[in-house]
Amino acid sequence: CLRVCRPHLPRGSHRCGYRRTYFKSGLKKRAMFTVAAEQRRKAQKERTDEQRKMEDELKDPRTPFEYLLPRPLRLTVLGASAASCLIACLIGAAHLASEPSLAKADGGLQTLGVNLVGLLLFSGLFAADSSSAERRIEKRKRIREAQIEFGDREVYVNESGEKMSKLKEVDDDWILRRLERWGRRDQLPLVGPRKGAILQDLVREARPKTVVEVGSFIGYSAILIARALPPGSRLVSMESDLKFVLASKRFLWQASQGEANKAREEPIGKKVDVQWGRAQDRIPRLDGPIDFLFIDGRPREYLEYLKAAEPLLSPGAVVVADNAGVFADGGLKPYLEYVRTSPLYRTRFVESTFEWRDDIPDGLEVSEFLGAPGAQSGSSSAAPPYRQQTSCSHRAVASARTRARRRKK
Repeated sequence: CLRVCRPHLPRGSHRCGYRRTYFKSGLKKRAMFTVAAEQRRKAQKERTDEQRKMEDELKDPRTPFEYLLPRPLRLTVLGASAASCLIACLIGAAHLASEPSLAKADGGLQTLGVNLVGLLLFSGLFAADSSSAERRIEKRKRIREAQIEFGDREVYVNESGEKMSKLKEVDDDWILRRLERWGRRDQLPLVGPRKGAILQDLVREARPKTVVEVGSFIGYSAILIARALPPGSRLVSMESDLKFVLASKRFLWQASQGEANKAREEPIGKKVDVQWGRAQDRIPRLDGPIDFLFIDGRPREYLEYLKAAEPLLSPGAVVVADNAGVFADGGLKPYLEYVRTSPLYRTRFVESTFEWRDDIPDGLEVSEFLGAPGAQSGSSSAAPPYRQQTSCSHRAVASARTRARRRKK
């Protein structure tokens, strides 16, 4: 604009002046937004680093030396060493004062020098280690406050009327809170609390005997499903990555601890069987019908999981597919086209949000397996077409954002 208008129009003309002012103001706004975004990222990074430092009250030792010599034992050793060096220095100095020639001949000066160096070294280490006591006390105080805020520590009043706090026992609630905090901090691909609540409602409504989960990851959704299962039901969770199989087993074992699990007829861990292998290969080996199928694996393989499980699905079985909103036009497109057009299923889309992002629409594709041909014809006539049952809110939001950007331009 400036190159075209400046040779032909006077400097104070309305058109050129307006464009120049608009151009400069746009640069200023862009610079302000860039600085504000950088400040927000820096503040978020500082909060994340501080939260990671205060994550646990008892951390593993940083070095093998700290593991072998804890602080109380370390202070005792350093203090005793400094005291022994001091005593040796006093004895050597006394020998030098009483019999200088004999002490020098026996190497008394060298011994005294070594003891003096040891005294300075051990006393300096002792002073440096003990001077950090106030910092340790303040750090523990911040950690306790953070744990109370996170819900990992509870406050109570003892018999003397003093307000005290203690760590809560490890059970399924504690493990779920910890996994949600890790997932929100590191953006882990968990189902999340919002879609997890919908998933639990679907399990309670279906009351299945056998549930199959494809993609256990670290066991978050397995714990949610197991909590909603009726007595006598079981969950088979499949994972192709061995390290996630081990992580799931660990968290499921921890979720089975505590007084709450003792009061249950069956602990959380007893209901879940985590299996290692490809779901396409392991599902056909299962015994008995599948009443509930939850798919949360690789999006492009959803249809393969469903085809492998179809021969074992019982009439009326519920099939739930995660991330049916964000991957609707990507890896899940073949799966969604199949369940929405096949006469074997009656399906609906349950709206929600993406795991840890409230501004990204997502949801669960909930399909009912109709089973026998008679049941298919009877139920499909009563149910309206899929596209009349659901609304793709994520597309509406995307188009609204596009229109807003065009208006700003």
